[in-house]
Amino acid sequence: MWLFGYGSLMWDGWETAFGCGRRMPADLAGHSRIFNKKSLERWGTHSRPGLTLNLTGGGTCRGVAFQFDEAARDDIEDYLCARETCAATEVPVQLPEGPVTALTYIYDGPRLIDERLTLEDRAAMILVAEGITGSSYDYIKGVRKHLAALGVADPEVQALWEAVEALKAR
Repeated sequence: MWLFGYGSLMWDGWETAFGCGRRMPADLAGHSRIFNKKSLERWGTHSRPGLTLNLTGGGTCRGVAFQFDEAARDDIEDYLCARETCAATEVPVQLPEGPVTALTYIYDGPRLIDERLTLEDRAAMILVAEGITGSSYDYIKGVRKHLAALGVADPEVQALWEAVEALKAR
């Protein structure tokens, strides 16, 4: 069983609890990252929602693929469905060794932010939000750091990071 992570799943170590056998860079064609999902527990609260990544159409998203024993599927899906607040979707991902089918999480529900929210408004959300896992600032910082380690300069992450840093400097 393969799972594709493109946000905090890439770097926060969740996979060790489920006996991850391998992890490697992977590409998901036809999708790109977008900061459009409110985090109301892990990286924010109901009164100060955090902002986390989701997937939208177009482009190619470089992330991390994790391989697990098929026997762990139900436990992994139960954990990640609760964490990501949606069910898994099967997607084709490209590994260095060839294509595989993997599960990933694409959210489409009431936690999506208003599309008209400006970049500065999104940055302001990040600077005030903190949840049980950490701050929304820690989230974007961790994602950006891990993407850099993969050699990825994601324009969505970079634009929001620059807006956060500019607002923080004021």
